[in-house]
Amino acid sequence: MISIEYNNILKYKIDTMDNIIIAKNKGKKIIDSCENDKQLDSAKKYVKLYGKATKDLVGESELEILILSKRMSL
Repeated sequence: MISIEYNNILKYKIDTMDNIIIAKNKGKKIIDSCENDKQLDSAKKYVKLYGKATKDLVGESELEILILSKRMSL
């Protein structure tokens, strides 16, 4: 899992990083498959859960930007 040392450096195991990448790619696929606003609302819930589970602020922001750009293209 994720451990925090005394100097606030996060240490990730390789397996954890792989799971984060898999979850982020799943989020991208979910967003790409959305065809209406209701589906995008559900995708946003997935992104929030992704952020809570992984603590990946950059990845969460990237997925939220994808949702916003997808909403504009609908």
